[in-house]
Amino acid sequence: MGSRMPLLIVIPVRNEERRLGPGLARLAESLQAHQCPDVLIVVSDNGSTDWTRAVAIESAAKIPYRVVYHRACDHGDKGVAIFSAWESAPEGYDVLAYCDTDMATDPEALVRGYRLISEGKADLVAGSRWHRDSQVIGRTWKRSFISATLSCFWRMLPGARMTDPGCGLKLVRRSTFAALQIPADARGFSFGAEAFVRLARTGARLVEISVKWTDDDAGRIRLGKAAGDYARAWGRLISRA
Repeated sequence: MGSRMPLLIVIPVRNEERRLGPGLARLAESLQAHQCPDVLIVVSDNGSTDWTRAVAIESAAKIPYRVVYHRACDHGDKGVAIFSAWESAPEGYDVLAYCDTDMATDPEALVRGYRLISEGKADLVAGSRWHRDSQVIGRTWKRSFISATLSCFWRMLPGARMTDPGCGLKLVRRSTFAALQIPADARGFSFGAEAFVRLARTGARLVEISVKWTDDDAGRIRLGKAAGDYARAWGRLISRA
């Protein structure tokens, strides 16, 4: 696939020395398989205290894509890492994306999302595990319940249809992202979902795509904290409907 619109992919990290190397290798393998040459991968760190930076630098020498390490902050959240890397993206990268370190969402979906934007069929692309064609493997009952609850509430939001705010795969046209207006404190776990709803309300075309998703959080995600963050984001969005 010839890339007419260079793609910047952010991987938000905090203490990911174990999963980062394999995740980058899997991402690179998928990008190569789909012939994506113009890609910059940004490992955006929001407070690691382990060897994450060293792993990022070491991995950069092993895969056929440019990988840069970006220290977004010393104490922050996932949204800080994503927003900081998107906002400081080098000129020329017309599509901005993020995906999780563990590649729980098969990177093949990222390529499909990129195509939709580069072909002018979407301004925003979000993966959804609730899409009828998605495959969800190994999700615990607790995560399923929280995901279903979030989906129910987020479908109620006027001005945008988002069925899976928590899916860790999102892409945006850079010119669309430039129009984002979001409170300074909205940089938590729910940043991507809130940003997409706000942008969709301005007229940006939001498309949800199917994913193949395999649970591999290894107990790292604090489900209560994440759910609370989404609830606060929902409150901000519903109050400004």
